[in-house]
Amino acid sequence: MTTRTDVYIAETGLEATTDAKVERPVYRRPGFKGIPSSKEMDESIAKSLRAFRIEKDLSRAELALLLGSIEAVYGRYERAITKLHATQVLHLCEVLEIFPDDLLYDAAPHLWGRTKEEADERRRITKMIQSLPPDTLRTVATILDSIFALQQK
Repeated sequence: MTTRTDVYIAETGLEATTDAKVERPVYRRPGFKGIPSSKEMDESIAKSLRAFRIEKDLSRAELALLLGSIEAVYGRYERAITKLHATQVLHLCEVLEIFPDDLLYDAAPHLWGRTKEEADERRRITKMIQSLPPDTLRTVATILDSIFALQQK
């Protein structure tokens, strides 16, 4: 590796690990309980997907229909047998009326903060902001702009 890459790895807190489908080391940032495997993250996303489908009172067959798929194919997503592509995640979010972070947060909460408490608080605030009506959202944006301007002084 180059010195520049080594510096980047150190600055971002990445650690070398293995992935069952990759022969060379991969670099990941540890989560709050170590580095989750791809399988663990897939299973977490699948669990969230199932929970949101049930919350919307949709059967697997109904959701598959809305996705232009069939129940057997969709069921593999909920069982973490088939990985979801980013475009499929976005389509699911459209159909289920959720945000992408609704599916992803539990799989990698460390991406939302350096500690579990920080991540949970950032997630809580994000959920509140996502639920605001447009007029209130503009007010909150103005307040945040003022806070950031003060911090830069």
